Amino acid sequence: IEEVTLGARGSLVGAQIKDNRIRQELGVIVVAVRKPSGEMQFNPTPDTTLGVGDVVIALGHKDQLARLENLARA
Repeated sequence: IEEVTLGARGSLVGAQIKDNRIRQELGVIVVAVRKPSGEMQFNPTPDTTLGVGDVVIALGHKDQLARLENLARA
C-alpha cells in the first residue's frame, strides 16, 4: 500500500480514475483519495476526478506502485 501525491505536471491530474485506466494499465487498486482540504474519499468511484495535491492511496505490487508514482509526477 502506498500514498502518492499528485503533482501539477502529473499525467493523472484533471482526469477521472476510469480515464486514467489506473487499474487496467497498472494493476493497482485505488483504496482512497485524500483531497488537499483533508476530505477522504474511501473506495472512490471510477468517476472521481483527480486534482493537483490529491493523495492517491493505492494497493499493488512494488513495481506497479512505482509506475503510479512516476505517472503522478510526470
